[in-house]
Amino acid sequence: MENTVSLATGTHSGQPTQPRERVEFASSVIRSSIVRVTVTGEIDAANALSLSKYVEAELETISRLILDLRALTFFGTQGFSILHRVNVMCSRHAVNWVVLSGREVDRVLRICDPDGGLAVTDAMEEAITAVVRPPRSHLRLVSNR
Repeated sequence: MENTVSLATGTHSGQPTQPRERVEFASSVIRSSIVRVTVTGEIDAANALSLSKYVEAELETISRLILDLRALTFFGTQGFSILHRVNVMCSRHAVNWVVLSGREVDRVLRICDPDGGLAVTDAMEEAITAVVRPPRSHLRLVSNR
């Protein structure tokens, strides 16, 4: 199973819109019950919501997700907001997921997620191992003291 979506976005200033950037999303089954969504191109404020919508559509039918962002040539801070949103959506749908990170994503995560709140790895085998484990709990015990 493979599904690919390409988006070209641009700016409008009274003239025809010229593609300024390009992003592609592709889905593939890599093992039974594990879907990989591969994103290539650039993620910024102009198209980050498209990534969220694409992933959300995939969540209806899967239980394990690897979000492969290694091929991105740009990843803006809006991309981090979308990763947080994907985290919430995956929790809501009981989908175990991990980000397969590349240089551009690592740069943003060092700043926006220094404590490692998101499940991130840089190797496919580690990503597969991470998604087949039981889901991480986002609940924390609090003392009554």
